[in-house]
Amino acid sequence: MYPEARVIAYADDCLVLHPDRAVLEHSQQLLNEWLAGIGLTLNTSKTRMSHTLEGDQPGMDFLGFHIRQYRVGKHQSGKGARGVQRLGYKTLITPAKANVRAHLAELGRIIRQGQDWPQAALIRKLNPNIRGWANYYHTWISQATFSRLDHLIWVKLRRWAYRRHSHTSATWIHNRYWQRRDSREGFATPMTPNGQVRLINHNETPSLFHAKVSGNRSPYDGDWVYWSRRRGHYPTVQTRVATLLKKQHGRCAYCGQYFQHDDQLEVDHSNGDRQNSRYNNLQALHGHCHDAKTREHTEYLPVGRRDKHQHTEERRDRKRSCAVLKQR
Repeated sequence: MYPEARVIAYADDCLVLHPDRAVLEHSQQLLNEWLAGIGLTLNTSKTRMSHTLEGDQPGMDFLGFHIRQYRVGKHQSGKGARGVQRLGYKTLITPAKANVRAHLAELGRIIRQGQDWPQAALIRKLNPNIRGWANYYHTWISQATFSRLDHLIWVKLRRWAYRRHSHTSATWIHNRYWQRRDSREGFATPMTPNGQVRLINHNETPSLFHAKVSGNRSPYDGDWVYWSRRRGHYPTVQTRVATLLKKQHGRCAYCGQYFQHDDQLEVDHSNGDRQNSRYNNLQALHGHCHDAKTREHTEYLPVGRRDKHQHTEERRDRKRSCAVLKQR
């Protein structure tokens, strides 16, 4: 195999990447010879050579994903290895069309099979398939596919409901099988003392994008600020502190500067109420920023004296403004 060729293998799937087609043909010949030695051959129906950017059918399918490059302008273009040269194209990885069709066919089979099932039983049968499929593909560009699948499932469920009540109005069917919850309407059972059974949607699964690790960093290099900001947890850092660092992207909430290793980091209550320790009331500050905020908001005083001090300052400000107006 050529040293500059990139080979990706997983189970019985193999992918070879190289810019020269002649190298790919020679690599295929080498693979055939190696597989023949162990009594195996390449599947001709699944083996193909294609360009990721040019040609009649650009792109390739691998492990259920479709990998393809698209021509774009300079503002959306991908960059080279050093992040300087603009390539003129970008790479998108989306769910493969064959896998999308297979998933939709499986959901349609379940809906047809459950024509006489109660609505709750049908939902409980569909939810594991939807949740598992969406969690597998949520790491790449899948939101457009998720929205399209949700619409097609809605069409199938509407047909399922119309078949059950062929002589009933569409309004009654809609109110019977589609319920509103949290300002959203979905395929769900009416609310009962035991709760509500609701069909989950594909687009409810948030996308998970991976950020490149900066430089040659390693989780074992002791850089607790960077890894707490990136992952939200670190072995030697308190969970609350690491969560706040990730929430604030490693910046101080008061001065906006990045935290450093030798900085004194303190957890502050935003509104001064130390009884409220919810995350929406907590923020990570430098030690000197925490002191400045405490002096500014007079949080070192008891609540009663703090309010009295604030009213006094407000009266002084009003008197100063009146004096300035009189002088004018």
